[in-house]
Amino acid sequence: MSLVIDSSITLAWLFEDERSAAADAVLREVTESGAVAPSLWRLEVANALQMAVWRNRITAAFRDASIT
Repeated sequence: MSLVIDSSITLAWLFEDERSAAADAVLREVTESGAVAPSLWRLEVANALQMAVWRNRITAAFRDASIT
């Protein structure tokens, strides 16, 4: 069985104030077993990171490092 992730769980891993025990557990599972993501996942994550830059939540450098 494959785990399917979406942008919201990915962003929880990136933003410290959105971290939770559940998000950390999913990250461990993804690290160990892998996951699949919807085709729009990259665009959704990139958009959310850009919005975070515009809102001064993160720096452009953090956004760029997170995308690569």
